[in-house]
Amino acid sequence: MKDEKLEKDLKTKKVYHFVDTDAGIDQLSKEVYKNKDLEVHYPRGFEGGQKYKTIKKISFLGFKGKLPVGMVKSPFFGYGFTKTLGPFSRFIDDNFKFKEVVVEKGGLTKIDSSKNILYLNEISLQKLNSSFSTVFAKNKAEVQVVLERVVHDLFPKEVKEPEAKYIKNALSQSLATWGNSIDEFSEQDKEAIAELFESLSSSTDFLTADSLKSTKEIVDIRLIEKALSEFDDLYSQSSNTTTLEKKWQGYLKDNAWIFSSIFAQPVILYHDEAYAGGKSIDNKNGKYTDFLVKNSLSDNVAFFEIKTHRTKLLEDKAYRGNDVFSTSKELAGCINQVLNQRDKFQKSYAMLKMESDEEFESCNPECFVLVGSLEALTKKQRYSFELFRSNNRDVEIITFDEIKRKIEMLKSLISG
Repeated sequence: MKDEKLEKDLKTKKVYHFVDTDAGIDQLSKEVYKNKDLEVHYPRGFEGGQKYKTIKKISFLGFKGKLPVGMVKSPFFGYGFTKTLGPFSRFIDDNFKFKEVVVEKGGLTKIDSSKNILYLNEISLQKLNSSFSTVFAKNKAEVQVVLERVVHDLFPKEVKEPEAKYIKNALSQSLATWGNSIDEFSEQDKEAIAELFESLSSSTDFLTADSLKSTKEIVDIRLIEKALSEFDDLYSQSSNTTTLEKKWQGYLKDNAWIFSSIFAQPVILYHDEAYAGGKSIDNKNGKYTDFLVKNSLSDNVAFFEIKTHRTKLLEDKAYRGNDVFSTSKELAGCINQVLNQRDKFQKSYAMLKMESDEEFESCNPECFVLVGSLEALTKKQRYSFELFRSNNRDVEIITFDEIKRKIEMLKSLISG
């Protein structure tokens, strides 16, 4: 005999034993209560005895005789957790000393350490079952693909090359282990994610306009935060050198979108270190501007010269009294430099236009200089500087800390 038989029919419950006469097994397997929706299973080992180290029974509340997924429903397999949830059952068996597992429909998922009871519900079991089912399906599929690929390599004529097939939920299960650090991804991972997003974003059926907008906001904010971080690194340097000026030029070239926040027009970076004319017959003394930008609609160019945030704007000592300060020779030289570039460009415009395949215009082009910092000035010096700047018609002067404030305001605008 090998079957589950009714051993006792009591007033409150029915008691069942599993009997296997060949294996010499006769032990308690199930109790079904009559006055409440409770069914208790007693997991049995393959050769009889206790199936788990410490778990003696599993109680089911509120299921009306229909057990949830993830649990063995046949007495012939010894009750307990299914093979799919084997990793979970072994984990709790090795790391806890639960005497009982209580599965209640609509109940809580918790651990009662004082009574050594594990509480689960149908939702937690479904989650466990789905997770492990995906992993097993993925592993099985990968094994099958490897098998078919090896057999194909051995017998290319007789066996077709296998097609890789994606297993549903495999991506979500893999990403569930991600610790939110970009360093966890390899370069191949990053490329695959980028390609996947690019492919999915082209389909309006998958990504909504709202999700794309949200993603763009995140990307834009990250871009601005990176630009601000790099800005702060350069801004913290205290030595005013030619190398620092080159670093600022490289920074603006890499973050050319900043030019649009400077100008009140739709502009683009046209050229860095553009030739502005002025060469003599011996090919010397040519003029080069740090940046040549142009209006993306009218093609009108503008000249952009930069120094460093450490460049002095005004002289330290007052020119008259204690509130009138002269501009520094560095600022005056910077202004004359960009004006000289514009003048040479205007005089060479016809030749440059004729020899160039690119579209640009020179209609009274504007001049800009990025130089110094307002925070380096005293209150009285700022007054003199603003008087000079506001009355300087041909060249607009912008300071580095003003640029930083513009970038911060752009970040605030995007993030709402």
